[in-house]
Amino acid sequence: MAVKSAAYVLGIDLGGTKILATVIDRKGKIIGEGKRTTQGDRGPDHVIGRIVKASEDALEAAGLDKTAIIGIGLGAPGIVDDQSGIALTLTNVKGFDNIALGKKMRAWLDVPVALLNDVKAATRGEMALGAGAGLQDVIVVFVGTGIGGGVVMGGQLLLGAHAAGGELGHMIVLPDGPYTAAPQAVRGSIETLASRSAIVRDLRVAIANERESIVTVLAEENGGDISSSVLAEAIRRKDSLVLEVVTKAARYLGIHAASLVNALDPEMVIYGGGVIEALGDFMLPIIHHEAMIYSVYRAGAQKIKFVRSKLGDHAGALGAAMAAFDKVGAAS
Repeated sequence: MAVKSAAYVLGIDLGGTKILATVIDRKGKIIGEGKRTTQGDRGPDHVIGRIVKASEDALEAAGLDKTAIIGIGLGAPGIVDDQSGIALTLTNVKGFDNIALGKKMRAWLDVPVALLNDVKAATRGEMALGAGAGLQDVIVVFVGTGIGGGVVMGGQLLLGAHAAGGELGHMIVLPDGPYTAAPQAVRGSIETLASRSAIVRDLRVAIANERESIVTVLAEENGGDISSSVLAEAIRRKDSLVLEVVTKAARYLGIHAASLVNALDPEMVIYGGGVIEALGDFMLPIIHHEAMIYSVYRAGAQKIKFVRSKLGDHAGALGAAMAAFDKVGAAS
């Protein structure tokens, strides 16, 4: 295997269902990538092994070996402490509490390791290479199985006193509202109202109460899963129940956005994640409309751009890579 000069980092996006590892150069170009399923129910050591395998796949695709890598950036779904290198608690990964993730990655490859929350990593990616490039005050909201976010003010990613700031998905929108199955989800938060999990829950309740929907047939064709693509197809076919439930979710996201706008006055709000990638054309106009209704300073709010992520599935890996380059620079 050819070895090129050491100027690359691994940018890794650890998700609840899949791991994406990328080899990235200093300009943010992806040289190679590897994907593995997370298998989070099998515990931390198994998941770390999957991260390593995905990384080895990415190196092979890039035509490189480990000696070309000068740093690792890893975005993980939960609360991590980059200073200590410890994953404090991760969602959808069994037993991943107070795990020395940085140390375990350095045992595989002894280079600086940057750890950050997965959506904060995506926020960094969008700010460096995506829709937020060149801006200073930006909010990022990713809507998928759950909802996460990141806040950049004055060009700085807000982390808070305990590295837990920016948990936009857990902002309360409807007091005494619903729960979801996710143990970390806060009752009545936007995650319990507008994530894909929430949309699927509301659809299944309505269908159990004898509402008709083409989504049942589409889901059967998709192995029983009401995925974002299934929802998009149902909307394309103008299914009344799916239109109703997704519209309600979008309205809640708009109310959520208004609170963010009123509190932070950003230049831009960026939306990404699987739900937005599949349904953004339908949902974003509703989100924007509702946000304007509930904004206090209407004239200023109307100047704020509501846009889709430019980096898509690669936002987290690219942002993690940027954090890795920063870590390497600080260590040198």
